[in-house]
Amino acid sequence: MKHKNATLKDVAALVGVSNATVSRVLNGSAYVSQDLSKRVKEAVEELGYNQNIIAKSLKTNSTLTIAFITADISNPYMITVAKAIEDLIHVENYHLLVCSTQGDPKRELDHLKLQMGRNIDGLVINTTGYNSEYVTEISNRIPVILIHRDCKVPGFKGDLVDTDNEEGVYELTKHLISFGHRRIFVIKGDRHTSNNAKRFTGFCNAMAEIGVEVDDAYPYQYDGKFSEKCGFMAIEHLNSLPQKPTAVLGLNNTMTIGALKGLATYKISVPDSISIVGYNGIDNIDLFTTRPTIHFIDPAEVGFAAGKALLERLKRSDMPNRELMLKGHMIYGNAVSTPSDNF
Repeated sequence: MKHKNATLKDVAALVGVSNATVSRVLNGSAYVSQDLSKRVKEAVEELGYNQNIIAKSLKTNSTLTIAFITADISNPYMITVAKAIEDLIHVENYHLLVCSTQGDPKRELDHLKLQMGRNIDGLVINTTGYNSEYVTEISNRIPVILIHRDCKVPGFKGDLVDTDNEEGVYELTKHLISFGHRRIFVIKGDRHTSNNAKRFTGFCNAMAEIGVEVDDAYPYQYDGKFSEKCGFMAIEHLNSLPQKPTAVLGLNNTMTIGALKGLATYKISVPDSISIVGYNGIDNIDLFTTRPTIHFIDPAEVGFAAGKALLERLKRSDMPNRELMLKGHMIYGNAVSTPSDNF
């Protein structure tokens, strides 16, 4: 019969062993016979005993908790990253706590302080880029893994899991250029993030090869955030331009989806009137009637690499900093054609 407030002592009394023996079984800290282990676990189940995690953490200085802080957990890409991390660390008895900042630096800082107060064992973060000093401070206390966004502060200790952002966007831009596009409208993300800067550099480099300088005067660019709303608003801006672009490039998946919705809302035909490509995978893209060409990054591979790197750092805190670069690839859709001036 389950007891509402069952204690370790109650479990020990039911099995007929000491409190220390029950503790050893539950913590896996010493060898006990299979029969005794089975009896203890059956007693735990029968009484409904739950270990006091807070009390245990005070003794072991570990909560077996990893925090994953990301800009947008509603992004299917990040959901898959989180699942891959959780699947991997769960094998080592760690638990994942997920927080979303919505790209807000203050909200990110609040999450960071809260999780450090909870005595987390490690941190995986897709940072806003505004709290790098504090992230660096944390990295000297617990293992820290960065996802897609670097932390360029002296003294940072940890790993970066990323892909070649610059090369990926360069390939997408060259693909549009190969169809004859020159007026390419680029939808940019958060200025303060390293991945946005690298992706935009890839775009600029490809355009420079055809003699188009992308500076502040370049009319076909939109500064926003890595969000679906930003992608939609970018199309609103595009629709107001006196001379329309012939192609759209979204620098992340949610912006590309927002752009698709904007194009549909303003009844701009794809690819008859405009072509569209995007960086990063779009969930269930095979079900789309209009499928942008994308540079695909496998989020499960990113999550696995981050989880593996974190577990390695938990076992060896003196590891040197690493950059774990994963390779993406092009997936060609049906949303690119030769330039048109039909709108």
